[in-house]
Amino acid sequence: MPENLIEIILTAEKPSCGVLKKLSTVNVSARIFQINPEIEYTNHLMGIENYSKNKEILRDDNITVYKNQRDKTWMETKSCEICRASAVSRAMIISVKIFENQKVQYKVLLKNENSLKNLLESIKGIKYGYYEADDHLPGELTLRQKEILYTAYSKGYFDFTRRIDLNGMAQELGISKKSVQATLRRGIEKIIEEYIFNNL
Repeated sequence: MPENLIEIILTAEKPSCGVLKKLSTVNVSARIFQINPEIEYTNHLMGIENYSKNKEILRDDNITVYKNQRDKTWMETKSCEICRASAVSRAMIISVKIFENQKVQYKVLLKNENSLKNLLESIKGIKYGYYEADDHLPGELTLRQKEILYTAYSKGYFDFTRRIDLNGMAQELGISKKSVQATLRRGIEKIIEEYIFNNL
């Protein structure tokens, strides 16, 4: 009987990623859309703010840059510790978030427990931690956000001809209009971020 897939959240401190190092030295907003890890080299599909304007400051002897369509930039560099270990264990990196101080969070999908063991044994030379993903990932909607979003959707707040406004929602939920507005905004932001981060 086939084993279940395993999804982990792995956080690494200062991996030797050429792309990450370059981005940390320039003041350019960027997002990693996709990573294709291999043992020697790794390809990164990036969204880089004002790529044409920032093209010169992104030049680096350790990175090969290809401009792609729709403001997506393909960058190839030598594999870091996490990408090399992912390639060895045949893991899939399905999303990446970059934090301050070159801390990076990877969402990694593995075939089975043996693949997870291989991944962890293959990571050398950096500090990292991981946990198996479940239904309560960081950034998940809170119960209050889910309640307000559900109310907004079911009562017609998002309809073209809006059937309920913020005042009506506040009355329906028994809370202030300001609280409804703030919670709704945070919930929508999380949904948009999750969609852009994992689907575009």
